Amino acid sequence: MHAVQWEEFASRFGASTPRRKWLLGRLRTVLSLAASTEKLRRAFVWGSFVTAKASPRDVDLLLIVTEDFEMQKVAAAARMVFDSVQARLLYESDVFWARDSIGNETLELWLETYQISRSFRKRGIVELELL
Repeated sequence: MHAVQWEEFASRFGASTPRRKWLLGRLRTVLSLAASTEKLRRAFVWGSFVTAKASPRDVDLLLIVTEDFEMQKVAAAARMVFDSVQARLLYESDVFWARDSIGNETLELWLETYQISRSFRKRGIVELELL
């Protein structure tokens, strides 16, 4: 896993093709909405978006929120990010999320699982450093 700031991430993965630029905009919106809850703690991205593939299909990400995150208290626009069907339709993003109470051991297990591709190859995961 590699941790990077947004600028480095955007430069490396979001600038080379129109599709990547468009998906980067979708990801920026997802992260902005998730951050608007003031409960977002960590964000991880994996899959074809963090490869050299010219035209990634979507963005795969895992959001870690605080233990006191309550979906019913989230504004309607931000709530769409935490609804997997809506996130896929609106943002072309497969969004997974969990509360930080899952602990580091479970988080590491999840990340190890996400690191294995459909063809059983190990792939990279990027953690976006949140401000």
